[in-house]
Amino acid sequence: MDRGFYNGRRVEFANYAASVFNPYLWGGPFRSSVGCGASALALLTGIAPEVIAKKNGGEHYSDGFMVRFLRVRGFSVLNLTLCNLSATPSKIGREHVVLLSQLFRKNEGTWGVIHNDTYYHNFSSYLLDTLSLLRKPILSAYLVVHPRWRSDRSKIARPGSKPRGKRGGLTLAALGLAGSRAPKMPPGGVWRAAYQVNSRTEATRSANRKVNE
Repeated sequence: MDRGFYNGRRVEFANYAASVFNPYLWGGPFRSSVGCGASALALLTGIAPEVIAKKNGGEHYSDGFMVRFLRVRGFSVLNLTLCNLSATPSKIGREHVVLLSQLFRKNEGTWGVIHNDTYYHNFSSYLLDTLSLLRKPILSAYLVVHPRWRSDRSKIARPGSKPRGKRGGLTLAALGLAGSRAPKMPPGGVWRAAYQVNSRTEATRSANRKVNE
């Protein structure tokens, strides 16, 4: 993974979150042998992996080819670096789609996709192991998002945001209690309301005493 630079604008990772992600899991035994790069791009784009393999023209799938292939088709791709990951309070979460290459064997890398704690590799899915990123060190990683994945961004909670409650105070109807509405609370809160109730009660008692006298 690149180190990057600390100068420049901080990245807002929430802009790359996906509210909908439907990976294309292609079938057929021969398709698992077309290459991990073609499989990862096919999973993201829906384009047949053999078509992608033909465009690449070799066994090695470079970062440049992967990024260009996605951007030409309307995807936004952000290169993750040590600096942009550590320089912002914004965090990457389960709602993000991560395309990453890892050192799989000696001098051999592989491409995969991570979303919602699931790791996709050659159209198979695996529960993401917390130690897998140590056993297979990350060579490069990218946040990937497409406009159709952000069709309902209101459902994505921004980091640190609180759930929005309904406006207005708690009513008897909201509590499921029958009866007429309570009078609107005047400025001053509950203590002032209690004082007004007590004042009206005392005035009624005084009037009753006068009548009895």
